[in-house]
Amino acid sequence: MECKWELTYILRERTQIQKFMKKIIKLTAMALCTLALCLTSCSKDNDMTDAEKNAIQALNNITGNYKGNLATKYGTTIIVWPDVNWNVDKNSTITVNNFPYQLLADGVSKKSASSLYTTLANEKQRPLKLYITTVQPQDNKVFFNLSSNFKFDITTANETYELAGAVSFNNKQFNSSYTMNTSEMQMRFTIYKLVKINKAHATAVLQEEFDIPVSFYLEGYKM
Repeated sequence: MECKWELTYILRERTQIQKFMKKIIKLTAMALCTLALCLTSCSKDNDMTDAEKNAIQALNNITGNYKGNLATKYGTTIIVWPDVNWNVDKNSTITVNNFPYQLLADGVSKKSASSLYTTLANEKQRPLKLYITTVQPQDNKVFFNLSSNFKFDITTANETYELAGAVSFNNKQFNSSYTMNTSEMQMRFTIYKLVKINKAHATAVLQEEFDIPVSFYLEGYKM
């Protein structure tokens, strides 16, 4: 009986030791994985240039919600649209809430004689998405470029299609900016061309009736 008890005790002890060793091995493996991830992360940080680090920091500074005014200019006429809100997210996407697409109708000189003018004039306000493509931190300011196009859907009584707008910046690079000590953002862009895209028929037609460039000036402060 005593031998049997000792054998049972030894087997029990061996089982507990095996469980303990498995736990140690598991914890060691987890620690090694964590260390590997840390080393990889540190390696990536060390591989980044100062310019890349500054650009990331600049984008982090820009991120947030803004409120300000939108001014539009076509020819010699200027219209101010107050209380416009927009957001800049961590993916460098700028979303202007309730953008007044109907202002693009001012880029059509034929007015009432144009179906494009009527379509644009009846457009509802909805989000406009632009993208920050490059940044240039400089002292107290961050200068940045915007994407050179945007798009939005059009629905009429007869059809649904997409309009793509071509954006220019008056041949000036980094003409949009964010001032860090005042949290003020200024964006300037001109829409000089509209293209009608019909995905169902795989066609893209330049809208020649849109013959007056329409410029937008968006200025506001981080909330």
